[in-house]
Amino acid sequence: PPSSTSPSRAATNAQRSTTGAADQDIKPKDRRTHTKSIGPGVAMETSATLDSNRLTKDAKSRYNIGLVYLKTGDYAKAQENFEYSLYCHMQLSGHDSNTYGNDTIYTIAGVREKLGDCYVANAAIVDKFLASDHYEESCRLLKCVDPEDAHTHLTEMLERVEEKMKLVELRNTEPRSRRKPPTVNSTGRGRGVDRQTKVAFGNHPATVDVRGKTTPKPVKKKKTKFHSNLLHNPLANGVGLISDFAQDFAHEVVDGIKVVVDVFDDSSDDGASALSLEDEDWFETVMAHLERDNHRTALKSLLSFKEEQRLMATVESRRKLAESLLKVADCSLEANKTNVAADAYEEAHAILKKDKHSGDNMKLALKGCIKCNKLRAKEMEGAQDYDSAISHRTKVYQFLDENNRTAPACQQQVKIAHLHAENEDFAKSIVALSEGIQRLHKGVETIDKMASCRVDILIQCYEMQAICYARLEKWYEALERYNKALPLIAKKDGYDAEGNKQYNSMLIQKSVLLLTMGNHRLSANTISQYLKNATFSQQMAGALIVDDFDHALALDTSAATHLKSGNVDKAISVFKEHLAFVKSLPNSDVLKSGTLHRLGCLLANKKQYGSALPLLNEALGIKKTVYDENHKSVLDTTWAVAATYHSMGNKQKALEQYLVLMDKTNNVDDMPVDVAHVRHCVGRLFFEDGKICQAIDMFRSALSEAETPDKLQLKSEIMLNLANSLTAIGEVDAGIEIYDKLLRGKWLKKTKIPFLSRFNRSLALLKEGELEEAKGILYQIGENRSSTAKDAKGKIYLALGHVAAMDGNVDEAVDYFENSFDVAGDDISAMARGKKCFAMVQMNSGQIAEAFTTLEEVLEDISNSSAEGRTVNILKAETWNVMAWAYKKDGDLSQAKNFAKLALQIYKTELGEKNPITLRNVSNLQLLLLREAENLETSEAKSIIDAVKYELEDALGVFVEMNGMGVYGLDVASLKINLGFIAVWQKKPKKARKLLRQIQEMNLPSWHSLINRSVVLEEYVEALEKRER
Repeated sequence: PPSSTSPSRAATNAQRSTTGAADQDIKPKDRRTHTKSIGPGVAMETSATLDSNRLTKDAKSRYNIGLVYLKTGDYAKAQENFEYSLYCHMQLSGHDSNTYGNDTIYTIAGVREKLGDCYVANAAIVDKFLASDHYEESCRLLKCVDPEDAHTHLTEMLERVEEKMKLVELRNTEPRSRRKPPTVNSTGRGRGVDRQTKVAFGNHPATVDVRGKTTPKPVKKKKTKFHSNLLHNPLANGVGLISDFAQDFAHEVVDGIKVVVDVFDDSSDDGASALSLEDEDWFETVMAHLERDNHRTALKSLLSFKEEQRLMATVESRRKLAESLLKVADCSLEANKTNVAADAYEEAHAILKKDKHSGDNMKLALKGCIKCNKLRAKEMEGAQDYDSAISHRTKVYQFLDENNRTAPACQQQVKIAHLHAENEDFAKSIVALSEGIQRLHKGVETIDKMASCRVDILIQCYEMQAICYARLEKWYEALERYNKALPLIAKKDGYDAEGNKQYNSMLIQKSVLLLTMGNHRLSANTISQYLKNATFSQQMAGALIVDDFDHALALDTSAATHLKSGNVDKAISVFKEHLAFVKSLPNSDVLKSGTLHRLGCLLANKKQYGSALPLLNEALGIKKTVYDENHKSVLDTTWAVAATYHSMGNKQKALEQYLVLMDKTNNVDDMPVDVAHVRHCVGRLFFEDGKICQAIDMFRSALSEAETPDKLQLKSEIMLNLANSLTAIGEVDAGIEIYDKLLRGKWLKKTKIPFLSRFNRSLALLKEGELEEAKGILYQIGENRSSTAKDAKGKIYLALGHVAAMDGNVDEAVDYFENSFDVAGDDISAMARGKKCFAMVQMNSGQIAEAFTTLEEVLEDISNSSAEGRTVNILKAETWNVMAWAYKKDGDLSQAKNFAKLALQIYKTELGEKNPITLRNVSNLQLLLLREAENLETSEAKSIIDAVKYELEDALGVFVEMNGMGVYGLDVASLKINLGFIAVWQKKPKKARKLLRQIQEMNLPSWHSLINRSVVLEEYVEALEKRER
């Protein structure tokens, strides 16, 4: 047990271990058996093995005991046990660290570290120079192995010991005349006597190594530290030790003289100086590192030999060094240490280049350099370290070019160019390809005489240059490279070029480039050439010429050329073909979602919203599974879905998608959709839904996002809608101020914004009752023949027609309405509204039958149009409203009520029940019911009038709730007037008077018809009050 351990006991144990006392553990009977059966030589080996086992056991146990004492603070006992553990390790492994394995180095260095800890922690020891000695020796041992070869725990120990050497206690160590620890010279050998002396007198203590072999006993000199056994017990068996020492000394002197003679007699037949025994021994040490898989350590040792000019002066030494380097490289490559192998091969190649007769070794070194650098390049490419990969590929190119292997060297140049392109350094990629092209032409008079393998690489270089030039937006240079590559392929394959995969793939890329350059006709011709080849290939071979991706790109390009030429229907047809193709491919979600998106957008552009929306929703669903929710592609399709819902009139769905885009504004750095545009659309939705105040806030927010110079057009549209919203809530002056600002903008002269601004300004003036000024503006716009005013002229003619009808100029009004649907063209909305106004003029002039005919034409035109969705349904509802009014005017209240109900149902479906337009139609229907109740008996009319009253009160409540800034003041006044008439009919004078008082408190325009109706209501209320009195 640790408590019983004492210095005398330790000395006894040491003495027994040295003198062979371990043999006492073998029973006498067993010893005799061993000796008889296998002889005395084997008995000695068995005894040595037992000594080795005992030393190993003692080294471990004493180390563990020392750790316990160190933790408990008994540093003297800890020091004693660590010193004995160190002694055991020295007996097992010897003093030469060059013979140590990594585990032995780690173990001995650990013991020395703990000894240093004991000396540092022991307060009784003032001078810590012994601690510093142990730490320094521990560091020296750990540094014998290169960090690349060392295990993680060995490297960690070195860092830990180096930190301990910086302790404050060690800084003030008193200098003493102590021996320095053995150092390592440039060739990796220990300091001390020369080789001949070591051979003659020995350099190892009498030990038993881990393999059970007995090593020579040490020579004891006067200045040499005595064996630890003698220090512990100098008289014990002293005579026997001296006798053994003298006998071994004599034998070693004889062996040493023989070795020295051999050294002086060694010579070379070829005149080159042979390696000394010292250098041979050193090479053996390097190979020992190699056996322990310390490849980097072995390589560094060889490189230190190379640094000595004296040793590199002979052919034999260089040959030996090169062979050793090749061996290190081969072993490193087998151990998957590519970096070490590459360095070793390159060093061997550099040495062998200096000798003319390097033979096969030069080929092996060159082959190894190429192989290792290729492996390193692939490893760097996998890690996306393209700069390092380029460096290794460049070395491969240099080795191949040095060996005049042109085609493989140029192939490396192509790979280098590809790596530059991965770094998005396309200029360097082009330079590398140009060097490759120049190298391919070297020694070749014409391309016709160029080898086939070179032609293939040349085509590849031209194709990559074209791509790089395209990425740099140097379109003409890129086109020139395609024009160089295509004839080479055609010349190489002859008549089979049209069926060549590379040829057709490059044809597609050229077509895409031409489309980008704006040469749509040539692009269409080029892609048509491929499509013909593809059709022929499918008919003959039943397969495509090119890859699936290239064929999909060709179909996309074909559709784009049709779009650029204005043939939208043909583009839609090609996209449908493209969609069918990508759906047949496995793992084609990305291609499929892109095609669905583009096809959906085209159908929406054709106002085929019912067909477009399912495609866009499917595309959005796929993209959400493939990409992150913040991906540009997802947001782009979300924008398309929102715009389609908006155009269809599904405001709730559109608003949901718009709000999704607005939420992403702060999370996405590179928004594919303009935030100002999104907020502008949301503002339009609020305006159409009657939420004018919210629309104004959104327009102002959008305007703040559109202050950049590249958004002038969008900014003007936002300002126009903001002005419209302000005039809608009665802030006419503020709206007119914005209209005037737009009219002063010089950048808008060639757009339709000035005409729309003038038109809306005239409407604002009409709202204020300034008819003459408004008519003057409308006449001025109507006479303008500019092409930019064409889109606005339809609305202008409608407004002029209404003004003429208000003035009683029926013929003039008819002319303007006819002009409005003449300029409408294919716009079914403009056509329907023009004819509807024309029918209203016919009704006012008493031409009821003609009005019905005009309205039936409108419904027929709507049914025959290809348009669908909300816009068409709203047009039908407006037409049915006019027909209800016509039937009312004709006295047919039943038909009028039916058409009013049809219109109301569409408004509720498309706009919602609380939309202002829906509420107005509710009010109109109730008026028809009131008119119908007037012809009934009081008892029958009562239930109808009560129901009408409840409907009107509900509508009034909604309008009052939305009338925050007086936007719907006229609607509120109209409903209150109708409820006042109902109160009169119900003989409720107080309620009627209250409603009338509220109406009179409202600031109604003096020119509005509600003024006359309020006057009539006042007369009815006064008459009722007189009857009641």
